Amino acid sequence: MSQLNPISVSSRNFVNASGGNELNGYGNSFNGYGYVAPIGYNHRGAEDVDRIKMSLKSGIDSEIRWALSTLTRVSLHPSFVLENQEFVGHELIKYFLKPYQLIVEKKAKKVTQDILVLSLDALLTLRNLVQDLANQQWLSQIKNFKKNITEALRFLTNWFFHNNGHYYQLQQFDNQFKEALGYLVDLIEPLSCYYIDNTKNDSLFQILLNTSILTTDKSLFVNIVRCLSHLLIIRDKSLKVEEEVDVAGNAEDDTKELERTPNNCIDSIKDSHLEIFVNQLLISDNELNAAVLEFLKLYLTSEALHPEYPNSVKDSQLFRLQYLLQVNTSRATFNTIIKQLPLLIVSNLPLNEPSNIKPITQLNLTKRSLYSGVPTTLPELSEELYSIIVRFPEPLRATTWLRCCYEPYFPHQTTDEENAEVIPGEVTQISLWKAYEKQFQEIWEPSDSSASLYKSLLPAVDFIKNVSHAFPNSEAMVVNLDAVASETPKKKFIIKGIQPRQFAVNIDVGNYEAVKPSPVSSINPGENYKLPIGHIDKEKFDHSLNRLSEGILAEGSRISKDLDFLNPINTTSFELLDYIINEVLETRENSPEENIFRLYNSHWLPDLVYTNPSLVESGLINSKWLKYLI
Repeated sequence: MSQLNPISVSSRNFVNASGGNELNGYGNSFNGYGYVAPIGYNHRGAEDVDRIKMSLKSGIDSEIRWALSTLTRVSLHPSFVLENQEFVGHELIKYFLKPYQLIVEKKAKKVTQDILVLSLDALLTLRNLVQDLANQQWLSQIKNFKKNITEALRFLTNWFFHNNGHYYQLQQFDNQFKEALGYLVDLIEPLSCYYIDNTKNDSLFQILLNTSILTTDKSLFVNIVRCLSHLLIIRDKSLKVEEEVDVAGNAEDDTKELERTPNNCIDSIKDSHLEIFVNQLLISDNELNAAVLEFLKLYLTSEALHPEYPNSVKDSQLFRLQYLLQVNTSRATFNTIIKQLPLLIVSNLPLNEPSNIKPITQLNLTKRSLYSGVPTTLPELSEELYSIIVRFPEPLRATTWLRCCYEPYFPHQTTDEENAEVIPGEVTQISLWKAYEKQFQEIWEPSDSSASLYKSLLPAVDFIKNVSHAFPNSEAMVVNLDAVASETPKKKFIIKGIQPRQFAVNIDVGNYEAVKPSPVSSINPGENYKLPIGHIDKEKFDHSLNRLSEGILAEGSRISKDLDFLNPINTTSFELLDYIINEVLETRENSPEENIFRLYNSHWLPDLVYTNPSLVESGLINSKWLKYLI
């Protein structure tokens, strides 16, 4: 059998008689030395997109692999618009969905490595293209595309967060599925802006919501929360009516069509979901905080009607606010929100630190000549304060009562003790116990209604030992009294370092004063002992205070001038906190929520505002909040 020998390119070269260069029959240039340029030299050929189309239409596996791989690079260019390349767009969708369609059709055994590689390339390309607005709009209008990506997402989330033992033959593709899940959520994020007015049982919303509380991947969680925020968007009723009026000229029927029903996906969010989202604010991560804050803002401002308030947007919003804050239950999320929002308002801002502000010059006090005296009777607890303290277990009840009704005594407060009816800075142990016993008489002499409500009192010995715990600077002592020579010296059992208050104080003040360090002040031992008690050099004090205030104002004006420092975390946190204070704290007097707000913020926020007055000037801090911190 004869064989055909290959023909070399040089055998078709011709040289003219003059020895000059010519073109052969194939369009190749040559010279007298036999050099031939490559075929297609200086001719670029088909454009990349045309080459990709031809490869996809060819049906050849190697060509399809090349086309999809090349598209992952081409998709990075914003000039690639799917609306102008619809064939390519539909092919990308087809190859992306192919393995998931096989799984849905119970043909998981047909899923191969090659199919998954093509799917990943197509998904990555779509993920890149959808970052452009025109491509978002094109994909959002593809029929059944939302349903298809929901099915793909359902499989991927079930694969990682639920038991999928019946897909054991797919275990080898675990890494590919992990990569696909990240790309798919990235793809859904911009598209979810177009999926509005979602119902309570919307599959995409439910899958994302359930996955958000199961994943431990930060990037996945952040993207899912952003998707959920977008899916909470509802149609603007007034805008829709205006559009219909422009087209049809009649808005009566349109208004009826746009009437909302209380069946929105927002009310499928449980308090357990909200608590997990809110707890993310405790993590110092700007990306995480920004996503959660935006979700909370959309959740609280949504105009979707709640089933219990089908005719009132305002009542629906207030119901969700109380549901979010758990006002009627544990208030767990309220504690977290009210603690973190003020911190987030001022986060990443160029502020003056209160600790760097120079203190006011030490005051010169005149020596007291008249002693005002220590109260001979204890102050009475208010009904509200008593109802709180009586419910405490021991020894917390005894400690709290002591701090509210007694105050620590420091030696420099001593003046002319000869005119005192009661010796300052000490109380007898028996009087202390009797006062405590009398205060909580209803516990050791209970009525039928209160017999089993409260824990029993501390024994007298344990109560006296607990005083030094309540007031670290106090001390139990035994004093020998002067006695007649024929009599045995008598002993007096006292507590040194505390004395009764003029007025009872709340728990926060009592706890603070009991453990604060001893105050330091200078005393002017001048000869004029007839000046008012606690007299100070007012002129010197005013001068020092004005100089300090002027320095703070000069340093604290940066925020109002440099608003570029503000970020969405600052502004969104302010909007949320202002809304919560207006709807919760402003509507209730002496509420537990007010005490919680004071507990978390009274020790730092007033000082920060004092050293940074521009926070109020720029509107980042509402001055009316400060009344809850005093």
